[in-house]
Amino acid sequence: MRRHAKHKSVLEVLFENEEGFGGAVTKEFYNKVAAALQSRAGNVETPTWVMDEDGASGPEHIWHTNGLFPAPAPPGTPESEAARKRFAFIGRLFGKALLDGHILPLPLNPAFLRAAILGEALTEDDLSSVFDARSAGGGVISFVRAIVKDARRQRECLRVRDAVRARGGAFPPGGNPSLDLDLDLDLDLDGGGGVRGVEEVTPPAKRVRACTPDDAVDADADADADADAAADDVGALDARLEELAYLTYACPVTGHALGAAGEAGEAGEVNIANVVEYLEDVVAYVFRDGVAAQIEGFRAGVCEVFPADALKAFTAREIVDLACGKDAVAWTMDDLRRCVLPGFQYTAESPPYRWLLETLATVPDETKRAFLEFVAVCPRLPPGGLAALPRGPIRVNRMDPVGKLPEGRTCSQELRLPAYASKEELAKKLTLALEYRDHLGIQ
Repeated sequence: MRRHAKHKSVLEVLFENEEGFGGAVTKEFYNKVAAALQSRAGNVETPTWVMDEDGASGPEHIWHTNGLFPAPAPPGTPESEAARKRFAFIGRLFGKALLDGHILPLPLNPAFLRAAILGEALTEDDLSSVFDARSAGGGVISFVRAIVKDARRQRECLRVRDAVRARGGAFPPGGNPSLDLDLDLDLDLDGGGGVRGVEEVTPPAKRVRACTPDDAVDADADADADADAAADDVGALDARLEELAYLTYACPVTGHALGAAGEAGEAGEVNIANVVEYLEDVVAYVFRDGVAAQIEGFRAGVCEVFPADALKAFTAREIVDLACGKDAVAWTMDDLRRCVLPGFQYTAESPPYRWLLETLATVPDETKRAFLEFVAVCPRLPPGGLAALPRGPIRVNRMDPVGKLPEGRTCSQELRLPAYASKEELAKKLTLALEYRDHLGIQ
């Protein structure tokens, strides 16, 4: 791919020991490479993506709700350099497919393209879009974020308490604070300073304001009492951390030691005194230091094909849809009538043709993707849906004998469908053909 990336001519692929060539075969090439890049076994051997919850022993391919994101690697290590080279290849593949009008069915997380293409810095707020419940370390990150939210609130309570005590427990006449305090902060002082669990809802915040000297004294006293209660409840947060007693000061995704502990090669414990800094170090590692080589490699690979900045006119979600296709395969019966047309010896009123459309209208997304790959080598739809398939509508042609399975002809984007006697038989034979499509060869 390095040799072809700089050429503007359209890339066409010919498989060894195969007679077919052309656009459909090239699409199959992109499909096969994308599938190999998502291989679970390959990801264990050469860590490329954040692993999903199934780990090393799950299904054949890695799958995440929001798409694939690079697995962080310690910077300056052989693992990091290997990841940079692999992502340079992925960048070339991504750029060439996009330039030539092919879909690369590699479900990338838009957050990755925000960093690699749009140059945005990912923050703590982006954690949930990458590390959800299906991601390795996602549950730990979610739990720690909830604790950090309470810890930051508690630190703010302590800051206000210390400031109140420093000014002697009251505002000076006129109600203006003698210290440079933001008294318009939303401080949760209604809950008696108690620390809430992850599932509980924080009650509406009470705003601390100075209206008159007397009101200021009362407000100071309330703030002092509530902040004292929060300070006395440090053990509550520590108790919650004990639920993750195994948690060390290391990346919850890869186990790499972070911060000063990482430099020493060993990880200490996470506790209430360092949990805020721990989360900050996790964010820095999984979104910056640990993926810098991957982002650099991917962007460099794209730039070998065309300037990556040319994509800045689009959002990250739009870039994913353009290059990798849309996640959901959605179509209606009207879409099918317009884009899956009757061909040889079939009309719009032919029972097998009508049964086919009725079957396709009700199957799950996985079967829809299989059908698209079977007849159009396009398991993910481009923006615009079925109507945007590069070679136009899919043709349904009659085939004999009736006992055969349906055949997909990707070069002509057609389905050869025997005239089955019932809708049930058609659905059964179509399901078998789609299930074993990878063993039927490219036609």
